[in-house]
Amino acid sequence: MAIGIIDADLLDGGTRHPNLALMKLSGYYKANGEDVELLRNYSSLEEYDVVYISKVFNFTKVPQHIYGVDNVVLGGTGFYEDGGESLADEIEHHMPDYSLYDDYIAVQVSKGKRESSYSDYKHYSIGFTSRGCFRKCEFCVNKKYDRAVRHSLVTEFLDEEKPYIYLWDDNFLAFSGWREVLAELNATGKPFQFRQGLDIRLMTKEKAYMLSNSKYHGDFIFAFDHIEDREIIEKKLKLWKHYTTKTTKLYVLCAYESQDVKDIENTFERIKILMKYGCLPYIMRYEDYLDSDYKSMYIQLARWCNQPNFFKKKSFRQFCEANQSYHKTSSTYCSAFQAMVDFETKHPDVAKKYFDIRFDELNEYDCSFGYGRKYAHKNDCEICKIEQKMWLDAFHGVTDRSLVLRDYLLQEMDLQCLIYGNGDCNEIECSKIADWFIEVLLSTPIAELVELISEHELEKILPSNIPQYSKLDDALYRTPDILGNVPESIRFEDLGFYLERVKKKEGAFKKYGENHSKLATLMDLAAITIDGRTNYIQLSVLGKSYLKISQEDKERLTARLMLRIPLVQHALIDAKKRECSLSDYLVILSEKTALRRSNNIADLFRHVKAHSDSDFEIVFDNILGV
Repeated sequence: MAIGIIDADLLDGGTRHPNLALMKLSGYYKANGEDVELLRNYSSLEEYDVVYISKVFNFTKVPQHIYGVDNVVLGGTGFYEDGGESLADEIEHHMPDYSLYDDYIAVQVSKGKRESSYSDYKHYSIGFTSRGCFRKCEFCVNKKYDRAVRHSLVTEFLDEEKPYIYLWDDNFLAFSGWREVLAELNATGKPFQFRQGLDIRLMTKEKAYMLSNSKYHGDFIFAFDHIEDREIIEKKLKLWKHYTTKTTKLYVLCAYESQDVKDIENTFERIKILMKYGCLPYIMRYEDYLDSDYKSMYIQLARWCNQPNFFKKKSFRQFCEANQSYHKTSSTYCSAFQAMVDFETKHPDVAKKYFDIRFDELNEYDCSFGYGRKYAHKNDCEICKIEQKMWLDAFHGVTDRSLVLRDYLLQEMDLQCLIYGNGDCNEIECSKIADWFIEVLLSTPIAELVELISEHELEKILPSNIPQYSKLDDALYRTPDILGNVPESIRFEDLGFYLERVKKKEGAFKKYGENHSKLATLMDLAAITIDGRTNYIQLSVLGKSYLKISQEDKERLTARLMLRIPLVQHALIDAKKRECSLSDYLVILSEKTALRRSNNIADLFRHVKAHSDSDFEIVFDNILGV
């Protein structure tokens, strides 16, 4: 049997994405020995036993003669609002034919098209792990299901040869089995991405933690369709941003409910909210904007927001002015500047409120906690109040001291959140809280600190959080001293130079500085930030107070701060219960690396032992093999 396949969207201007239904049809028929061909025009349909024509978009043009032809089968949301008749189960759950578009792509590349334009066709396994959504949004074509249900296992559409996975799930976070799906995706070892956007309104702590710790590809994408959802969106963004530093983008639907000044104002207000949370808006214009008196404003809003390089650095006014500066005819206005002037003339109050807002000025998440810390950003203060994790309460004695110590060592509380301008705790100078907390740590025996964390879930030991260094004193004492004598922050290679002061290549200085920076940061004496591709190290909030205490107290304090390191935590707790050795915790490293680091790790335990009570020494003997 001869099977013809036509991707109507591809023939009418092209699309970034291959048609999954057509790839499944091709895979099924080829597996059954049939001849399948991707057609590049609508002629000669009669030469095939059956021709499947699909389109996703209703605006895609197709010739009229295809309708009513006996051997032609039409499908997709471009032809039918609900997508039309579903594929038979044996086809729907068949491995897609990822080679379907290969010949077409080869021809296009030979004509000068960039191969990167077809990345989605060549580099991704594609599928649905779940289908359905309970929301029934008016503008959405997906109304077949009343809830999210399991659709397929990842192995059903996984091509091991392709480096990435992308998913078309309708509302993944609404699916009760999301944990199992994430486990499946992570088990592949391949970066993955949900292309439909995720429902931020359904975010929970567990979902945020698992998603942010997954091997995710590209930006996280959510949606902010209605200004009426402001309260829930803000609440969930605070939760989400606690866990991730990855770029977060939200689709901003406009021109749907109306196409007037009120809709423009609502769109600007949602943009302003996203600026506050360090998120990028992506303007999605409903097609009715074309008939609006504000058509040009919708276009310019999309141009401004949908190009992050402009959006992150310029207000809307500055964006329009920059466009005007490149306009060839100085006596006329470019389209962007004209749209701005026209709107501001009619609605000066709205323009005054929004035209000059800037991402880099409103973003409250411009600095993150960085390496060596459990979370990306400060927690929502309301959550901290409920969970008794407020530094202000701890300082005033409202929260039990043991709870504060436990949560600090487990990295559930971070003194770095005191430097955020949007926190409730910074009404007291952060150095006062840090000074006070150092006294609390120094007054608590190490055995008691270990006991506080012993019955709680510990952070996993990873290759990245196993310390690597050359000289312990360089991390514990010299690194903070150097950072206390330089402006704000320095690069790893600069720290390495100051520590070594010998003739070395810059790469060697960088590695030396990085290793000692990371150990200092694991112990909360320093903080690492990233600007572009460059890492910087600076004193932490605690590190600034640390410089003020005596050398003897520094030694005692660093012994306690080592209890923040996951490997030290696990080993000390395990050694109280059973015999264990350092080698038990280094198995995740290669044999050579484990051997190289074992002496350094042992030095950490010797340092802690030197400042512990004598009745706790047997614990260290178990670890060190004494």
